[in-house]
Amino acid sequence: MGSKLENEMLEQLYRSYYDSLMIIACSYTHNEESAKDLVQTVFLKASVSYEPRGSFLFWCNKVMRNEFYTLLRRNKMRADEDLDSLDLRSQDDVLSSYIHNEERARLAAMISMLPLKYREVMIYSVYLQMDDDEIAEMRGLTRANLRQIRSRARKMLIEMKEAEDDRYR
Repeated sequence: MGSKLENEMLEQLYRSYYDSLMIIACSYTHNEESAKDLVQTVFLKASVSYEPRGSFLFWCNKVMRNEFYTLLRRNKMRADEDLDSLDLRSQDDVLSSYIHNEERARLAAMISMLPLKYREVMIYSVYLQMDDDEIAEMRGLTRANLRQIRSRARKMLIEMKEAEDDRYR
């Protein structure tokens, strides 16, 4: 059992990173309840295995990605839902309680609807603010390939935004 100070520090870490982890988890799961479960599991695993050398949020994302793929292998989740069955407005509603700016919530909702490889690159770029070299190395890509994936993801995001704007005019 941890000391009172350790428990308070863990609680503070959890409060500090909860919203960011929920945004990333919602981007993976497309479901608020699944995202909450994922965040709890990830936080526990990450806090036990984290070695203070880098960003705790980055480490949590790495643990989350691994946990998400484990759940996929167990067929408890699907990586790429049929995008026609997902409603951008409902994703926006889920994310709005974790993001306190409407445009940022809208962007997060659209990122969550990207196919998985594009979604992951955007999570690393937008939420974790990693540079191209770090992302390319982590994903086993060349910088050129990474830039191409991000460019395609941005194009998809622009098309989603335009389609949504047209639909709600």
